[in-house]
Amino acid sequence: MADSKKWFLDRLKDKRLTQVKLAELLDMSPSTLSLLFAGKRKMRVEQAAEISRFLGVPLNDVMAHAGANVPAGGNGGGMHSIVGWVDDHGNATLDWSERGRKAELPGAYPPTAVCIQFRTTQGFYALWDGWLVVTLPPREPEPEQLLDRYCLVLVKGADKPILRQIRRGYSPNRYTLVDFVSDPIYDAELAWFSPILAIIPR
Repeated sequence: MADSKKWFLDRLKDKRLTQVKLAELLDMSPSTLSLLFAGKRKMRVEQAAEISRFLGVPLNDVMAHAGANVPAGGNGGGMHSIVGWVDDHGNATLDWSERGRKAELPGAYPPTAVCIQFRTTQGFYALWDGWLVVTLPPREPEPEQLLDRYCLVLVKGADKPILRQIRRGYSPNRYTLVDFVSDPIYDAELAWFSPILAIIPR
């Protein structure tokens, strides 16, 4: 894996970035980033997407050098399905199987990435009306992957997913959900979450 780490360090040099600065941009410790570069810690696809954008290299190249079994050279970008929309209150209406409407996204994203559109004509989110949220399919809650991130989540027992920032709760495996327009939801138990990779103006 020494060659892989050298590949990342060479890409940093090309961008005149230091490993410490990139770690700061990614909101992680330099030691964690070093482990990812060396292949000693599994790199998540959303981390790879962020790294590919900062380094200006194809997503698949980042994942391949991090140890994932993917062919190098692809960018993972292009056309992605729009699978739903978000209303003025941050509630989402989704159909994960929708493949009709698509959007062309700038930059590199995982092949499984999908879009959700803001349909928000009033209130705080009116500023984002028509914008796209880029996210990934639902997965089981894992604290290290969702804490202090903006995510799409489904609270157990709720009818609709919501867009919220996730903070640590006051009980094990519970979370505090916050946003710009609603009261916090304390000690929420999550059925699933989808990390937000980007919010793109339209």
